[in-house]
Amino acid sequence: MHREPELSNQETKTQKRIIETLERFGLNGARTFHNTGVYIDIVGLAPGPKRSIALRGDIDALPIQEDRDDLPYRSQVPGLMHACGHDLHASIALGTALAFHRMRQSFSGKVRVIFQPAEEAEPCGGRSVAEDGLLVGFDAAVGFHVDTDNPAGSFGARAGAVTKSAEQFELNIIGTMAHGAESHAGVDATTIAGAFINEVQKVVSREMPVDDGAIITIGTIHGGEATNIICPSVVMTGTIRTSSPERRSLLVQRAREVAEGVAAMHRGRVEFSSQSGEPPSTMM
Repeated sequence: MHREPELSNQETKTQKRIIETLERFGLNGARTFHNTGVYIDIVGLAPGPKRSIALRGDIDALPIQEDRDDLPYRSQVPGLMHACGHDLHASIALGTALAFHRMRQSFSGKVRVIFQPAEEAEPCGGRSVAEDGLLVGFDAAVGFHVDTDNPAGSFGARAGAVTKSAEQFELNIIGTMAHGAESHAGVDATTIAGAFINEVQKVVSREMPVDDGAIITIGTIHGGEATNIICPSVVMTGTIRTSSPERRSLLVQRAREVAEGVAAMHRGRVEFSSQSGEPPSTMM
C-alpha cells in the first residue's frame, strides 16, 4: 500500500487489493461504499452475548513527494505518498479482519471492519460511513491513528476530543497590477497575503483558550508571474482546526473578518470561501 499510494476518492487499486487479500484468506462477502471504500463483517460462531463492534481504518494518501530514497517500500508514484500513516491504518484493519476470521469459533457477536476512503479531501468518506448507516446497530466503534509519540507496542486513549475538527478555506486576494518601479500605481496582493498570514495567527494566540488547541494552517499560496511586476492576485488555501464544536464557526468567521480587514487596509479586496469538514473525534 505504501508503494502504490492513491489520493482521496481515487483508491481503486487499494480497494481491489483489500478485497483480494480478504478473499485469499477465505473471507468473502466484502461490500463497497463511497465508490472506493470497503467493509466486511466477521460473525462469531461461539455462544454468548451478541455484541457488535465496528473498527475503522482509512486508506487514502496525500499529494506529497516522498523524500526518502533508501526505503525498499518507498512510494513508486511521483508526488504521492502515505505521509499520514493511512497505509498502516489499512494494514492494521486488514490484519484485524483476518485475525477475527481465524478466531470466529471463539467469540460471539459481530465485528465490522471498515476501510474508509477519502479522509483527506471532499467528498469525505467518513461522512458516508455515517450517512450509509454502516454504524447503525453497533454497540461501539473503534477508530485509531498511529502516533510517533507512543512507544512501539503500546497504545494511548483518553476521554474527550482526540482529534480536532477541520474546516477548509480558500482566500482569493485581489489587487491591481503595476510595474515594480511604479508600485504606487498598483495594489500588491502579495503584501496583503503576508499581512493576512501574520494577523490571522493572532486569532489563535489572542482569542482562543489555550486548552482548545486551535490551529489555523496556510497550506498553499500561489501568486505572481514576474519578478518585477506588482502581483495582482494571490490564492491561498488552508485549514482551521479546533477541539470545540462551538468555536468552529467562530474561527471561520474571524478568519474571514481578518482577511477582509487586511485587504481593505491595503486597498485591495478578497473573496473568502469555506467548507465545513468533519467534527472532532471524541472518545466516549
